[in-house]
Amino acid sequence: MTRFFFDYMGGDQSLYDYRGHEFRSPQAAIDFAGAIVEDLKNSLDKAWMGWCIEVRNAAGVRFSTLPVN
Repeated sequence: MTRFFFDYMGGDQSLYDYRGHEFRSPQAAIDFAGAIVEDLKNSLDKAWMGWCIEVRNAAGVRFSTLPVN
């Protein structure tokens, strides 16, 4: 299992995930991020539009960036 982190990036703001979650593969972590993006897209106030979720491992390697739009 590998720990992945899901950082929320939006313009000049960033919300960093310092705890992360463990997944068996990078693709499983990317799929999880995709579910987060879908949830944010369907939020009632649409405040997350224009943000993205970056999936990284503990070494800081970015595996994917998924936009919320």
